[in-house]
Amino acid sequence: MQSFRSELESPLVAQEIIDLERKIRAFREGKIHDEKFRSLRLARGVYGQRQPGVQMVRIKLPFGKVTFKQLLKIADISDKYASSNLHLTTRQDIQIHYVSLDRTPELWAELEQDDITLREACGNTVRNVTASYAAGIDPAEPFDVSPYASETFSYFIRNPVCQDMGRKFKISFSSSEEDSALAYIHDVGLIPKIRQDGDEEVRGFRVVIGGGLGAQPAMAYLAHEFLPEDQVIPYIEAVIRVFDRYGERTNRNKARLKFLIAKIGFEETVALINEEWTALKSKSYTVNRDILPAAVPPPPREIPAASIGNEAKYLAWLKANVFEQKQKGWFAITARVTTGDIPTSTARKLVAAIKDYVADDIRVTPNQGFMLKYARRESLPYLFAALDELGLAEPGFDSVADITTCPGTDTCNLAISDSTHISRVLEQVIDTEFPELVYNKDIKIKLSGCMNSCGQHGLANIGFPVSPMKAQWNVLPALQVF
Repeated sequence: MQSFRSELESPLVAQEIIDLERKIRAFREGKIHDEKFRSLRLARGVYGQRQPGVQMVRIKLPFGKVTFKQLLKIADISDKYASSNLHLTTRQDIQIHYVSLDRTPELWAELEQDDITLREACGNTVRNVTASYAAGIDPAEPFDVSPYASETFSYFIRNPVCQDMGRKFKISFSSSEEDSALAYIHDVGLIPKIRQDGDEEVRGFRVVIGGGLGAQPAMAYLAHEFLPEDQVIPYIEAVIRVFDRYGERTNRNKARLKFLIAKIGFEETVALINEEWTALKSKSYTVNRDILPAAVPPPPREIPAASIGNEAKYLAWLKANVFEQKQKGWFAITARVTTGDIPTSTARKLVAAIKDYVADDIRVTPNQGFMLKYARRESLPYLFAALDELGLAEPGFDSVADITTCPGTDTCNLAISDSTHISRVLEQVIDTEFPELVYNKDIKIKLSGCMNSCGQHGLANIGFPVSPMKAQWNVLPALQVF
């Protein structure tokens, strides 16, 4: 386990990984208390698993973006250290399971070689900054929010202000008023707006604060109808400072911003945020709009012949899973991924099949699927056939048939029921008995293996927290209905 000592370009990251190795050794020797070590490993994306002796590792993908090379690296890591499966999450991360704690520093070092991090993917920190998966190509967007999500991610990772909070803190950027990044369930949610100032267009954001799910869900409050773009990051820092200073520290069940607002009131919370904002050393932060390399459309090339065995399925896929981007003549492809699970062998075949025909910019979506961008119209039959061969061309992305679920008792310590198996059965029933519902995107079905709402049942039109019930001396699987 020496490679990271010389191969990582960042001395800071290398030192963090070396420190994790040392802390694991000290923990094994009984020199670090379990609770202190738990906090340390969580901030490095290492989460205890239901099965004793192994860990879940959460790989942090800012706004869900992953390149072909990165996806292949994650697949290699899962084969080498985990269970040869990639689990796409509702926070646009990728999780791998059954990892030995002692091997996590080595795993982290290998990921960092391709600019992939575990840092602050779990723990009492700012979690992954999410964004609309269609950001940058959304026909309804005022402007691309991806650079703002990226800068926010970079600003707060390793930032001393958010390393030891009472609990986690979540931020999202939606691309338009449709709010596909679910701003209203985040501690800070942002929706882009443009305001006219004479002849000049000024970029800004509607800002909401204090949203969240869990056992006691709460809708976010409107804090700013329009906040200029250069004030977004300082404002978020002020909110974090208020949460850190006044939020609950003893009872974890009450340690979120929404509970602080419920306790002292929204107006008092805003007053405290304004005080912190006034005290900040820097009240303006200019986001570099060119921080991200633009997604490059694939160059023209000969498209392999495609045999469409099921014409009806292809037409349904075109209608339900494909949309034209704001860049006219280019198309985005969305993919349903049942329970968010992709075997590593499938991930490799996926990259091999698509890499010459779409942009090198895959986005993980909050409903545990993924999106490809910059496909040519004439390449759609080939891409459908390639995806269909991998089981990734089922029509109905983000429809009634596209059910979101957490891992449940498959791997989660907190889960009390098997949400994944129920989700698979429900999807199969809808696909076979109610195929017309693959076009219905107005109703969402979501399942969670407990009341914590990791499967987002609290925001669904039909939400199922899976909760067993007692019948005399037996315990039976059951669903509550939201």
